[in-house]
Amino acid sequence: MEIKVPFYNVVNIFLPGLVLIGSCVLLFLDEVEALVIKITDIGSAGLEVLVTVSLFAIAYEVGYILFRLGSVLVEPIHKKAFKWEYSDFIKAGKTNEKAYDKLEMLSREYGFARTQIILFIVLVVLTIIQSQWWFVGICIICLGLLVLTIIGHMKRLQDAVAHYLTIDVTKSEGDDNG
Repeated sequence: MEIKVPFYNVVNIFLPGLVLIGSCVLLFLDEVEALVIKITDIGSAGLEVLVTVSLFAIAYEVGYILFRLGSVLVEPIHKKAFKWEYSDFIKAGKTNEKAYDKLEMLSREYGFARTQIILFIVLVVLTIIQSQWWFVGICIICLGLLVLTIIGHMKRLQDAVAHYLTIDVTKSEGDDNG
């Protein structure tokens, strides 16, 4: 069986899920340690493989949930704050292949930052619940950095869309005159 997972899914879905699960292991270390002892007491050599595969599957699913939460919770806020219309993005992407490639790259970076924002919001909540104040501070700093990052991505994305839409309008006007 050959499994092909696009790089975008690995970076934007699997890694955030893995980071969240890894962080939960650190935050809930006593509970995880008790679970590991129970699993190893069962004594089956194949069980470790099953648990490892299951953890990777869970990490992917957790990451996918984070990804979708980002699109449902973060994106509407940015659309309102930046007066962003996705239809403009689609129109600009249709102008030419070079435009599409650049917009696709910017869109992926934006999507990654959006997922990371949700990841760190969840981590802030979990670290507050566990009273891990040093970890709360780190997560808040990362969250602030990611908010600044996504603002920059959105501005670059809007500038690129405006640029390619202007090129398309100029080209269309030239076609009408010629």
